[in-house]
Amino acid sequence: MIRALCVFSVILAAAISSAVGIGPIGGGGGGGGGSTGPVSVTVFASDLVTFNGTVVNGADEVQIQIETPGDQAVATLTAVPDIFGNISVNWFPPVDATFTVQAVSFLDGVELSSETVAIVSAVRPDAAGHITGGGWYLNSGGKDTMGFVAQVLGNGSVRGNFEFQDHANLMNFKSTSVDWVYAPNLTEGYFSGFCRLNGSGNYRFFVHVFDNGTPGNNDSVDFDIYNPATGALVFSYGHTLSHGNVKIHRN
Repeated sequence: MIRALCVFSVILAAAISSAVGIGPIGGGGGGGGGSTGPVSVTVFASDLVTFNGTVVNGADEVQIQIETPGDQAVATLTAVPDIFGNISVNWFPPVDATFTVQAVSFLDGVELSSETVAIVSAVRPDAAGHITGGGWYLNSGGKDTMGFVAQVLGNGSVRGNFEFQDHANLMNFKSTSVDWVYAPNLTEGYFSGFCRLNGSGNYRFFVHVFDNGTPGNNDSVDFDIYNPATGALVFSYGHTLSHGNVKIHRN
């Protein structure tokens, strides 16, 4: 099999701002760290991770495949190399967990190589902040409605609730607990917990919001729902509210 020779690095933004090179891949199964195997990095769950690389074997496409240790797919990021062979893709860790990162290269749709290049551990910053919001998003099938509150109390405990209804597809996610909130500024915030789908099950949710003005000036809500046992993605959502407001409060 023809192997691709790629060089990748992980740039950690936001709370962590360092670059970690993970070395050439494709030379016989050494992984992203060459003979030492894939590199291990730790990021905050609120960080944006940018994977940068250079493809030197003429591959015309690279996929960065992110999985849980149980081989459950989390995301597949596709990049087309520029004329110099450089690629860059962004990824937002959807929850605090450990993820395996595979780099797969292709030429004319034929796979050239597939190697583990990184193990990324996402951890949560200490809880801090107060977030409220609610509203709806209008789509072709009707309205998606939502409401939430997440707050760190004076004694350090976290309280809150989260509910989302996809009326067209008859899906209702309602929290059973909120266990973390993080608002590093008055524009962006995060919170997480556990929820049920249509009144049953036990799922992990991770919400990312933007407060772009008052009242409700292009505020947005993104969230992911996971199976906490396997890490499998159950539902993903991200829209600017058609009507409503996200508010990140001053402590």
